[in-house]
Amino acid sequence: MADPFSITAASAGLIEILWNCSGYVKKILESAGKIDETIFGLDHEIGALISVNKSLEEAYNAENIKFPGTSLVEKARVESLWHNVGTLLQDCQKTVEELAELLSEVSGTASSATSKLGGKIDNLKKSIRMDIKDDEFKKIRLRLVNYQNSLQVLLTALTLAYTRSSQDSTDLSLGYLSQEMQTIGFKLQSQIASLRPRLVSIGSTHFLDAINSAAAVANLVSINKHFYIPQTVSSIFTGRQQLLADLQGYFDVFGESTKPTSIQKRFIVYGLGGSGKTQFCCKFAQHNRQNFWGIFCIDATSPETAEHSFSKILKIGKVEPSEGSSQRAAKDWLSSLDHPWLLTIDNADDPSHPLEDYFPDGERGYILVTTRDPTKKVHGTVGPKFYHFEQLETDEANNLLLKAACQPTPWDLSIIKSADSIAAALGFLPLALVQAGRAIMNGICSLANYTDHYHMSWQRIRHARRNSRYKGNETTNWNVYSSYEINLKNLEESNDEEALDAVELLKMFSCFHCENIRIDFLITAAVNPAVEREQRQKDQEEEARMKLLAREQTWKEYFRDTIFGIFEFVTRDRGPAILPGVLRDERHASLFDELRLRYALGRLCRMSLITHHESSDIYSMHPLVHTWVRERPEMSITEGALWCQAATTALAQSILLPPHGSSEKEEDMRRSLLPHINHVRKCQMDISLKIANHRKGRKFTWMPALTSGFGRRQALEFAKFSRVYQECGLWNEAEELQVAVKVFICDKLGNEHPAAIAIMLFLSATYWNQARTNEAAELQEQVYRACLKSLGPDHPRTLKVMDTLGSSKCFQGRYKDSLQLHEKAIEGMKKTPLAKEEDLYIAMGNLGRILWRYFRYGEAKDAHTQALQGLRRILGPTHLQTLTAMEDLAMSYLDCGEEWLERAHDLMIEVLSQREFRLGKEQPFTLLAICNLARVKSAMDQTAEAEELFRDAIPIAERSLGMNHFGTLSGKAHFARVLVRQKRYDEAEEIFIKVVEKQRYASAAREDGDHPDRIFALWYLVECYALHGKVDDALERVDELDEIVATIGGEGLGKLHPIQKRLAVKRGELERAQGGIVVFSYPKRYYGKSAAPPSESKAALYK
Repeated sequence: MADPFSITAASAGLIEILWNCSGYVKKILESAGKIDETIFGLDHEIGALISVNKSLEEAYNAENIKFPGTSLVEKARVESLWHNVGTLLQDCQKTVEELAELLSEVSGTASSATSKLGGKIDNLKKSIRMDIKDDEFKKIRLRLVNYQNSLQVLLTALTLAYTRSSQDSTDLSLGYLSQEMQTIGFKLQSQIASLRPRLVSIGSTHFLDAINSAAAVANLVSINKHFYIPQTVSSIFTGRQQLLADLQGYFDVFGESTKPTSIQKRFIVYGLGGSGKTQFCCKFAQHNRQNFWGIFCIDATSPETAEHSFSKILKIGKVEPSEGSSQRAAKDWLSSLDHPWLLTIDNADDPSHPLEDYFPDGERGYILVTTRDPTKKVHGTVGPKFYHFEQLETDEANNLLLKAACQPTPWDLSIIKSADSIAAALGFLPLALVQAGRAIMNGICSLANYTDHYHMSWQRIRHARRNSRYKGNETTNWNVYSSYEINLKNLEESNDEEALDAVELLKMFSCFHCENIRIDFLITAAVNPAVEREQRQKDQEEEARMKLLAREQTWKEYFRDTIFGIFEFVTRDRGPAILPGVLRDERHASLFDELRLRYALGRLCRMSLITHHESSDIYSMHPLVHTWVRERPEMSITEGALWCQAATTALAQSILLPPHGSSEKEEDMRRSLLPHINHVRKCQMDISLKIANHRKGRKFTWMPALTSGFGRRQALEFAKFSRVYQECGLWNEAEELQVAVKVFICDKLGNEHPAAIAIMLFLSATYWNQARTNEAAELQEQVYRACLKSLGPDHPRTLKVMDTLGSSKCFQGRYKDSLQLHEKAIEGMKKTPLAKEEDLYIAMGNLGRILWRYFRYGEAKDAHTQALQGLRRILGPTHLQTLTAMEDLAMSYLDCGEEWLERAHDLMIEVLSQREFRLGKEQPFTLLAICNLARVKSAMDQTAEAEELFRDAIPIAERSLGMNHFGTLSGKAHFARVLVRQKRYDEAEEIFIKVVEKQRYASAAREDGDHPDRIFALWYLVECYALHGKVDDALERVDELDEIVATIGGEGLGKLHPIQKRLAVKRGELERAQGGIVVFSYPKRYYGKSAAPPSESKAALYK
């Protein structure tokens, strides 16, 4: 440890002189007739130095405590820190002594005259002396700032060192670092990065020694929170160590550069496929992990794979897509981060998509790009801007090959000679060398005869290319492909079950996306058919019970159902599913052999044809392997179509149709299938194109062309894939598939078949999510009529559809129809024993919403209370449907008096917390909860908090939902109401006027009327005008509302709605206001607890 006397003495001596200086400064400030910036700044720096000195004394006194597990290395680091503290204290004391001498000269000797004139003369003399010494004071002040900052950095480093030592030595791994340590570590690194450039410019070795000793401690604690790289770094990674070190300097990872950062730091790695570009970038990310808060990756193989990668980043940031684009939202999120982040953009080879589209805006962040396209090197911004990877050095290539082959060391000359020969034949490409090493390790060939096998593999490929008229890539990857072919051919020629399973899985994997092939998805695909059979049996038993409630069939209907039954029986697939044998359907899910599946996958891993990421239990393929297996010349179009169908079948079998498969785990698994579904559909299109081109190239043949039409199997696949698209927010893709399924089923089975009813309801939900309310309601009307015709009005399915349609009617403004449908549905569900209790309580919640729109607030509250109690009991307190009921009840409390506001606030806090956790901070339902919590706070007179919530949520809604989505417009209307309560009428009116523009509701409004949300927004605007004294504007909007309200419910029913009476009262108040002074009174619920309009005498007075 540093000399205790030197540390204590230096600190005490420095503080004593600092106190003296402080006294001088205060006297000068008191005597000056104005505030002198230099002296005032000195006073601040002296105070800061005294404070940091006291903190160092306390830390030094506590240093005598011995922490458990403190190693000699730890003690040496602490010793170095204290040594630098002592040195800086001594240097600082010399500077402070200079300051004291200067201050003494400026203060001078006070005049013996006691008159006011003498005092003024003394002050004038001080001022003159101060001006003369001003430059010296400024220089000393700058030195004091540097001492204070450097000592503060050393204090932070000591705090970190002691905190780290206090943890048990077994808990020092990254996963167990306390939040406190990570926070201190990040703070220390930020301080060092900010201070180092200034101290380097000074050139003082004492300052630099202090910063370097602090940096040594800072580097012990990783600030990394997120770590996602394209591939796992190989355990036999070899070579390019100097390039890694140089790149560290180009990126200035440790913040040692003194140059200001005004550009985003980007570096390009380009070269041949298989040259190790991705592994190099992953190695750099892993080696420098502790210096980046977040490390992310983008698969730029295609715009679709990039979009999926960006969606993963959104999930990390709990951010929603921007107008359907994950890419835009993720880039915005990265640009906004204050923490350092590294982004790897992998496989950026697509010439049709500009690379710069993937770069986040601004100068923040570090970006690595891998590509085979040399023209993309222009995007580099640091150092030489790019590396060109071709081949490894001879020694590096030999080392990699022999490590991959697991050759024991030391290697003799014959082994090295054989390795030289193999490396030269493979062009010194890392990926080809690894494949060769695995072939040798698995005994397929030896070091001595590998080149013979390699040349035979070449001959097979050339022969296959000639026979198949291969049209694939002719460029640069044949060395790598030939090395793959040796391993793959060995598997194909093996007769054991494990090898056969491995080959089949590999060919199926080539039609998936190359990343994130989850083992749970494969297992689910294997066991789901048995699960579906069991569920189908239960559904049939339930259907048989429900038939007792349906009306009696006519002979025509009986004949029709019989024909449909025969059609389904004839068209049903009875053969084994097109799948690898290891995944083929077992009669019982419990019989699935997971061990057989893992053995086959392990065989592929041992040959480096796929990679297993053990931490997440997922598999991936190198892009070159992925492409080669699918497009090798030996793969005919027919075989390619077969394995593409196997991939399609596996994906479809892993997805259950609603209402099944609704657990969080199943939803998470389905979302991970999106890139695989996109890729397999692309493969289907490529194969269809190949078949079409093949037909064009054939000469005349008497055989007719065979076409595969859209059938039962395709309809089932489309329906399942559409569920994934819908859950991922890809409404247009979901609609495309669902429309195709609807047309097929309705044409074959009719609108009244249960399958037709299910797909039409599924499609209506997609329309609803697209804010196409009218189309959703029209489709539900068709379903309702079909249910009435085929099942009767009392069937549980009819009652469920009736309730769903009632909700759509409500949003269309057809309140009377909505109320009747909900009341009838609830009455029927209560009478029908086979109706699901869950459906009954959901219907009660829907009834509460329409009662609220009729201003029957007490009844609405009672309905929502029953709904919440029932759903909480059946589904649990955190189920999403339960949270919806909780939110509805909280909103009903707003209109029931101020005694209910606390309860409403508590409920909304719970809803928001659960939705943020379950759905993310920017999901639409989370934004709705934020809006409703803000409404509650506004009613509680917490308008500042309400405004802040709205200002945070509305830009997100505009970005993710769109400017004209009715959810966004409703949020803006309620925000404007908060501004009205704050008497900010002009701002509120500006928002209201934009919100009530009729064209904004075009996609959701009825043809014969207006959207209800626009009606409410107009009413709020009338109230705003009235409070603002704009009586004529208010009357004009009342006239407009009169015309609109008359259309509510259609057929003139709007004139009977309670809002018509409120309009009449409002019109009378406004008309009287034009003739004199009128006192306007407004509902207490509008103002919350204050219960008074925001104007003098608790009333709004207008002349």
